[in-house]
Amino acid sequence: MQYLSKEESLKAFVIWTMGALGDVTSGQLLILVPSVFAGLLLAVLTIKPLNLLLFGEEYAVTMGLNIRRSRSLLFLSTTLLAGTITAFCGPIGFIGLAMPHVTRMLFQNSDHHVLLPGTILSGASILLLCDIISKIFTLPINAITALLGIPIVVWVVLRNKSITA
Repeated sequence: MQYLSKEESLKAFVIWTMGALGDVTSGQLLILVPSVFAGLLLAVLTIKPLNLLLFGEEYAVTMGLNIRRSRSLLFLSTTLLAGTITAFCGPIGFIGLAMPHVTRMLFQNSDHHVLLPGTILSGASILLLCDIISKIFTLPINAITALLGIPIVVWVVLRNKSITA
C-alpha cells in the first residue's frame, strides 16, 4: 500500500486511522449532517421499543412489540451513525462503548427517553475534551479515548461478571 500510494494520500490515511475531528471539510459536512440526523431520528424511534425490552422479550411481545422490526431499526440506526462518523473522522474507539454505561450510572435511570439524549451529550462532550487533550499533547485522539475508555469497559465487564456469578 505504501509503495503504490501518493505521499499525501498515505498521510491522510494514517491520520484517519488515528481518528481526527478537525479534518472534516464544510463540503463533507453536507453529507455528514443529514446522515447523522437520519441516524438520530431512527434512534429516537427505538426509544419505546428499548424501554419495553428492559422487561424482557416475552413482555415486549405481549405488549405488541415487533421484535424483528425493532432490532432492524436499531441496527440501521447504529450502523448509519457509526459508519458515517467512522467514514469522516476515522475509527474513534471506546466512546460508543463506555459513554452509555457512564450515562446510566450518572443519571441512575434506565429510561431511554433520558439515556439517549444524555448519552449523546456526554459522548460528544467527552469526545471534544479528548480532542482538546490530544491537541495539547500532540497525541492521536484514539490514545486519549483509550486511556479513558478502557478502564470503564473493564469495570463494566467485571461488574457484569460479578452480577451473573
